[in-house]
Amino acid sequence: MRQFKVKPNGENIDFNDVAAVADRMVWTGRLPTLEAICEELNVRNTDKVGQYFALWRTGHGHNQSEKTHIADLPPELQHLLAEAFERRVASLTAKLNAESAEIQIDRDRLVKINEQQAAQITALMRALGDAEAKIANQEKRIAGLRKEIAAERDAHVKTEQRIRDAMQELTRVEHTLESPFPETSGGA
Repeated sequence: MRQFKVKPNGENIDFNDVAAVADRMVWTGRLPTLEAICEELNVRNTDKVGQYFALWRTGHGHNQSEKTHIADLPPELQHLLAEAFERRVASLTAKLNAESAEIQIDRDRLVKINEQQAAQITALMRALGDAEAKIANQEKRIAGLRKEIAAERDAHVKTEQRIRDAMQELTRVEHTLESPFPETSGGA
C-alpha cells in the first residue's frame, strides 16, 4: 500500500495522488467521495482535489448522473455495501431507540410534574373555596355589625335628643321654681 505524506492545504497534490486514494477506496469496498479523499490526503482545500476527483470519475466511468444497480456490482462489493447498509440501519435504529427512550423518560418526568401540579391546583382550589366561604361569612358578619352600628347610632341620636329635651324641661322647671310668682294665664 502506498503511503502518503501530509500535504497541507492541497499543496503539491496532483492527479495521481487523488486517483490512488480513490482507487484504493474502490478496491476496499468504500465509495470514494470528495470529503473522504480530502480526509485521506489530510487536506482542507477541496478545490484542486475536487478537480482531480472529477477527472478521475470521468476516466473511470463514475459519472454522478450514472446510477448502478447493486446487482450489477461484484459479489464482494455487494456484500460490503450490504454490511455497510446494515451497520447504518443498526446505528440509526440504536439512535432512534435512544432518542425514543429519552423522550419516554422526559414524558414520564413531565407526567409526574403534571400530576404534582394538578394535586397542587386541586389543593389550592379547595383552599380558595374555603377562603371564599370564610369571606362570605365575614361579609355577612360585617353587614350585621354595620346594621348594629347604624341601630346604635340611631339609638344614640335619639337618646341625645331625649337628653336635650329633658335638659330643656329641667331648665324650664327650674325657672318656674325660682320665680316667686307663678305665672298665671288670663290675668288677675
